[in-house]
Amino acid sequence: MSLHGKRKEIYKYEAPWTVYAMNWSVRPDKRFRLALGSFVEEYNNKVQLVGLDEESSEFICRNTFDHPYPTTKLMWIPDTKGVYPDLLATSGDYLRVWRVGETETRLECLLNNNKNSDFCAPLTSFDWNEVDPYLLGTSSIDTTC
Repeated sequence: MSLHGKRKEIYKYEAPWTVYAMNWSVRPDKRFRLALGSFVEEYNNKVQLVGLDEESSEFICRNTFDHPYPTTKLMWIPDTKGVYPDLLATSGDYLRVWRVGETETRLECLLNNNKNSDFCAPLTSFDWNEVDPYLLGTSSIDTTC
């Protein structure tokens, strides 16, 4: 199906759990791709990567991986030219950056700024800088940014 060809106006995808966070990928080589974070009231949660199968006009699951606690936000690297590694960041207890591959997703780094305490103030949100994708800003339930 071409970019300008006739498409459905509404697409539907049913995740196997309540969806709490989601974000579109902007990479030109990964069109119509979403990351979805689960909301399960326990420690073990999931992130699912879904993509549009343009032949069938249906969203299908491409990959699922485990995530501690529900993701408060998730975001693909703002890479409109496809020049950076395929990265996905998630917030929850910590900020995590994941490297997405064709068959698996692996944790690239876990960012923890709280080195002096066993207590972890959950992150409520974050944003990825579009001008310099090496910069991410976070906000926390303890009112810090």
